[in-house]
Amino acid sequence: MSKRTLEIFVEVCDQQSMSAAAQSLGMSQPAISAAVSSLEKEYDTKLFIRRGRTLQLSEQGRRLRQYADVILEQYDRAWDSLHEQHSEESYTIAMTPLVSELFLPSVIKSMEDTQLSFISSESETIMNMLKEHQCDIVIADHNADETGFTYIPLYKETFVFAASSQYIKEDSLGMNALLSKKLLLREKGAGSRQAFEAAVMKKSVQVRPFVESVSDLSLITLAQSGAGIAVLPQRLIEKSLRKKRLHTVKVKGTDLKRQYYLVYRSDMHMSEGFSALIQKIRDCAGKEDK
Repeated sequence: MSKRTLEIFVEVCDQQSMSAAAQSLGMSQPAISAAVSSLEKEYDTKLFIRRGRTLQLSEQGRRLRQYADVILEQYDRAWDSLHEQHSEESYTIAMTPLVSELFLPSVIKSMEDTQLSFISSESETIMNMLKEHQCDIVIADHNADETGFTYIPLYKETFVFAASSQYIKEDSLGMNALLSKKLLLREKGAGSRQAFEAAVMKKSVQVRPFVESVSDLSLITLAQSGAGIAVLPQRLIEKSLRKKRLHTVKVKGTDLKRQYYLVYRSDMHMSEGFSALIQKIRDCAGKEDK
């Protein structure tokens, strides 16, 4: 099966007509028909069923169609791999907003010689992008061990309870006392929110935030104003801690940490450039851990 034959098959599928596929591809209808016939002969099966003036896929045709896009993409990746020494590789890295705020600057600085573009969005969104080949690497706290993905542990992020002395002067609280306070939390699914909910799970209580936000920076501003106690990445509030705009509140029995991963598709071509990029990211993560 040649790449061109498979491309013709896909076009016939999309057009549901050999004549329309011929017009779209700039070929003659007999040439289209011959390509489809050769494919059916190769697989010893019928790929299309005629329904009036249109062609519909047979059960076997539907199965082949499911793999066609992936096969064609692998053809292209093989070509790129064989010719990569003649062209500069470029990659897209997708990160969660928190990773972008804390990790992205060091990545950019250490990879000025690599052609990169970056996307920031929530974990679920960027994992779907990876599935759809819309990015090459994801950095997130997502580890579902899904088939088809490779997960590399990068670093752990520590989250703390932070408040202004205007709201609370104590440096430590029990869990029950904490839950009675005004809680400033990220939205459900965010790393800090998941870490916090895991810590209170043993209490079998429902978490009711006073403020729920998609922005860590807004939670910092609110906490500094005395609005309540926020759960925040420790590194993100170092300046506020030094200037005593916030102080941390220890809560007995809690250790709020999230593991972050580098994720890529297992079928990704591991060129020298891609392997070097992964190593550079891991090196940056090593510096973050120190």
